[in-house]
Amino acid sequence: MNLTNIQHGEQLVNELVKSDATVPLTTLIEHLGVSRRSVFYTINRVNEELTASSLDEIENIRGIGYRLPVATKKALLVAQPARRTATTYQELFAGNFHFASLEPDDRRLLAFFCLLSRPASSLTALMKLFAVSKNTIIKDLDYLTGQLPAGLAIHNSSKGKQVSGDEAIKRRWVFENFRQLTKLIGQQLTFTDSAHFRDQLKLLERITGNAFTDDSLNLLARFTRWLIERQQTHQLPPRKLASADYSLTFTWAASFLNDLHISSAAEAMFLAEIVNTQAFQHVGADNPMIPLLRPIASQMIRRFNEVAAVELPTSDHTLNKKLTVHLVSTYYRVKYHINYRNPLVNQIKHSYRETFELVKQAVQPFNQFTGEALSDDEIALITVYFSGALRNTDLPAKEKQSVMVICSSGIGTSELLISQLRSRYPGVSFVGPYNTFQFENLRYQSIKLVLSTISLPQMPERVPVMTVPVIPGEADWQQIGARLQDAHLIESQHQAIQLPTLMDIIATHTRIVDPQGLENDLKAYLNNQTQRQPHLTTNGQTTVSLVNQPVTWQEALRFSMNKLVATNAITGQYVSKIIELTKTHGDYMAIGKGVFLAHATPEAGVNELGFSYTFFRHPFCVDHSDKEISFVVGLAPVDQRQHLTTLSRLLQCIQNEQWMGKLKKVEQVGELTALLREGKLLE
Repeated sequence: MNLTNIQHGEQLVNELVKSDATVPLTTLIEHLGVSRRSVFYTINRVNEELTASSLDEIENIRGIGYRLPVATKKALLVAQPARRTATTYQELFAGNFHFASLEPDDRRLLAFFCLLSRPASSLTALMKLFAVSKNTIIKDLDYLTGQLPAGLAIHNSSKGKQVSGDEAIKRRWVFENFRQLTKLIGQQLTFTDSAHFRDQLKLLERITGNAFTDDSLNLLARFTRWLIERQQTHQLPPRKLASADYSLTFTWAASFLNDLHISSAAEAMFLAEIVNTQAFQHVGADNPMIPLLRPIASQMIRRFNEVAAVELPTSDHTLNKKLTVHLVSTYYRVKYHINYRNPLVNQIKHSYRETFELVKQAVQPFNQFTGEALSDDEIALITVYFSGALRNTDLPAKEKQSVMVICSSGIGTSELLISQLRSRYPGVSFVGPYNTFQFENLRYQSIKLVLSTISLPQMPERVPVMTVPVIPGEADWQQIGARLQDAHLIESQHQAIQLPTLMDIIATHTRIVDPQGLENDLKAYLNNQTQRQPHLTTNGQTTVSLVNQPVTWQEALRFSMNKLVATNAITGQYVSKIIELTKTHGDYMAIGKGVFLAHATPEAGVNELGFSYTFFRHPFCVDHSDKEISFVVGLAPVDQRQHLTTLSRLLQCIQNEQWMGKLKKVEQVGELTALLREGKLLE
């Protein structure tokens, strides 16, 4: 069957063959770039050909669209000739190949590459190339006009649309987007001389002692092939070279181009610059950048240690060596204004949110060295190095078959949660609490489940993550039990020690005089059995306040912590950190029943163990939350342990309905003080 004599016939059939569903008429109009009437005409002509070939015609599903009968589709697929491919970029864009059904961003990217690769392109040619309507092409060109690099412009000529501007800028744009461009056009290109370009790059590796990564080697081979073809029609203007421009890479580039009858110092320098911006897995000891960048890498690691409160080795270590090698190509990208496109930047910024922000601060020595700030794409690459180094340390220690507990600050709210978990499931190993920075950079071979008091991104290792309240209700406990069962940490829900069930059993055989007291004692016993922790002191500064006037949540937090600031137990920075955490993670410090546990890590500004208790007669809510808060407990921990006794007692008070009822009725600060002593929160 031959559809080549039917205008748009081949495009129409391709649209229907590749679709598993019915194709709407509007889609055919847009992809073929023709009117409704032309689509109907083309369908009729194709149906005539199908009938002549004893095949069922295109079906019209009224109100939905068009589709090919299954038997017809199979017959067409069998009859399709072998796919023809182009052997040069010029041939690819000569008009015989089409790029239909692309996503808008991919179509615009390829459209600009097409404009660069052709002498001129009419709207009709672009419509045919991408199988879209004239209106779509016009919108794409308008969009591109606003996104072009400085110095480039799309303008009209007598032959069609053209791109004007500096040739070097055009080439840099192609190189920066070449990975994605290759994905879009790779299947329609076949080069017979690809091995030659790889061999030349391997020769460069032997000359310099450097070794490219496999990805860099493949990219450079393909791009160099395009560059040689480009130089046949677009030469760079002459360039005066300084002595510093002459290097082994430049010498190689000049020799390589001379063999292809291209004698141009400017072209050799451009190729050398591009080559130097690519990632290396090894850099020769004689590379002149190594002694300059090694101390910069040490400064970056030292700064990261300061802001992250970790102790990564700053020199003579794997991280320093890897980071130094990486900074060589990074330096050249910055120097030659090559924008690296990191396809994983958004994923890294999401999955390693805190680490990314810390690395952004750690790269300041490199920014000062180059005089320019690194982009987020570059910082995302460096984040991977730091995260890898952290995972290779013993931060923190890991236990076998464990459940990890996470809190934004690593303490406080999750301490309340972990004590309850250990009471209910004494046979399960709960490790933590860890903060989100540690969560991002741990190895998880032994972790079967993550429980967090804040929302976390899905882990790359696909360990299940569950967000739970600080004081879970019965429905929450059922879900936690189900997750533990799924992780094979408990065999069934009934094997966990359930306090309500235990209380029922006791009540069956004896009369309980003080149910709440018995439940509290059982919890304390089970908790002590699983944790076996010594009694911890609650000594520290304590303040008690009562506020009668209405306040915002930020005013409430500052007021609650002010007395601890005044006595230098904490700094003002500590209070600001609590507010920042609340803005970032929401109301996770609201632990239920109107109680807000205000806390951050000791490193945020704690000088001495401290607690503050503030009751607000007018409840308030955190932004974007409907949880009313009337009691703020300010916690200033000096480590991971010294405050645990107070937190345990606070949990008992919150679960005591009588105590909470009294709290809601306090009118004088003396009443609040007495109630805190009753709950053993004050000595």
